[in-house]
Amino acid sequence: MKKIVIFLSILVLGTIGIVLFTSNESGITQIDVETLQNRLENEEISLLDVREAAEYKGGHIEGAVNAPLSSLDEIELPYSKDEPIYVICRSGNRSAQAAQLLKQRGYTEIYDVSGGMIAWEQN
Repeated sequence: MKKIVIFLSILVLGTIGIVLFTSNESGITQIDVETLQNRLENEEISLLDVREAAEYKGGHIEGAVNAPLSSLDEIELPYSKDEPIYVICRSGNRSAQAAQLLKQRGYTEIYDVSGGMIAWEQN
């Protein structure tokens, strides 16, 4: 039993290490809503809300710019490609897709907010 617990612990730690290593290497970093809130309070950041316009109008984080994922490919963003960009959606799925798209477009420092607005509203 002890060997199984040790094996599972090593497996979990290895998986966490791989996720952290690959997310930093890719230029996309996952952050939670608590980290986002801290940065909003202490820094001036660029926050993209990639939900559709109607969702955004229904409530959003102050200062967030609406750039729907459905048209993100067509929008020219007013940010430098080496400037940090924070991306949020409703649950975290669209923001992950948007982060990949931004990476493909040459943006180098992207923060994907895990849990999206659902987690933000529960915070």
